[in-house]
Amino acid sequence: MMVSFYKRLALIGLIVLAGMVGLSGCSDNSAAKPDAQQQGKAPKKVSKPIPVEVMQAEIGNAASYYVTTSTLTPSSDAQVKARSNGVVRKILREEGDDVGAGEILLQLEDDDQRLRVQQAQQKLASAEREFKRINKMKKSGMLSPAEWEEANNIFQTAQTDLQLAELALTYTRIASPFAGRVVWREVDLGAHVSAGDLLFRIMAINPLLVKVHVPANRIGKVAAGQMVKLRVDSSAEPLSGVIDLVSPIVDPATGTIKVTVKLEAYPSNVRPGDFTEITMITDQRANAMLLPSVALIEERGQHYVFVNDNSKAVRKKVEIGYVVGEQTEIISGITQADKIVVKGQRSLNEGNLLKVIGAEGATDLANQQQNSKSLVDSSNSDAARSGKQH
Repeated sequence: MMVSFYKRLALIGLIVLAGMVGLSGCSDNSAAKPDAQQQGKAPKKVSKPIPVEVMQAEIGNAASYYVTTSTLTPSSDAQVKARSNGVVRKILREEGDDVGAGEILLQLEDDDQRLRVQQAQQKLASAEREFKRINKMKKSGMLSPAEWEEANNIFQTAQTDLQLAELALTYTRIASPFAGRVVWREVDLGAHVSAGDLLFRIMAINPLLVKVHVPANRIGKVAAGQMVKLRVDSSAEPLSGVIDLVSPIVDPATGTIKVTVKLEAYPSNVRPGDFTEITMITDQRANAMLLPSVALIEERGQHYVFVNDNSKAVRKKVEIGYVVGEQTEIISGITQADKIVVKGQRSLNEGNLLKVIGAEGATDLANQQQNSKSLVDSSNSDAARSGKQH
């Protein structure tokens, strides 16, 4: 009895264990099935279009510029010095005065020079009377050729002495060598000056000049008569000058060519010595394709742009030319018909979907709305005709 009881108890334990194993297997299968179903129904990830702005290349002039700095200089600059000794009697012009060519600036005492002129005139008159008397004697044959030659030499010397005396008198009146402006007065009234002493400094300030030295390899098409842009420190407004001279030689020490720019019209506060920035065109090309410089992407010395091709980003390598302000010339790589991404291009990769915004996008949206309206109108017309037939 006791043995059979234990047999039955062991049998019941085996049955319970088998049931637990079966339930565990069922539980595993049911847990695996949802994972398989869930894996098979996983939604595909769809990338969103990236908003961008696009535009087409403009056609215009592309130019190469050379920018440098220099200072304004007068067209003529002279140091007026004394040519004789004397005391300053009158000062007729001051610093800042505009003077004409030959206008008297200063007067030295001239009493001594006037007396010398008077003495020379008297000697000349005496020599002339004597020469006339000698001529009469020569005609009558009463004078030898040697005597006539001596009298003639005395007469000629008297004439020369008078000219020298008159010239010395002019040296007491200091005149401006050209039309310009007095920029410096060195002497005072009553001062004694000697020959060679500095009296005035005169500058011709109309026109003013700018002399720059352009590298020979950048001179390009720079030529006389060409307009240039000037920006002067003392003036807020931009100024324009014209190239007056281009040196025919290259300075072997610097490898540059001297270019002289003439500035004829300028505000009154512009003066010689003002610091000036000069911008000149060295080359120019017409009918060039121009893009905003921000549209370009530079990588390892190469330049690229993104083009909107059927709402997809296409990256194109381009060759650039001159930079014109905020625009860059495109020599090759795109056509004028291409729609170039000018905003949002920094976050693009090849093949990205694009959503055009801005003026170009508004035009596309208007076209889409017009097409949709046309389809609706067409559908309504068909429905109307169908109703009439019924």
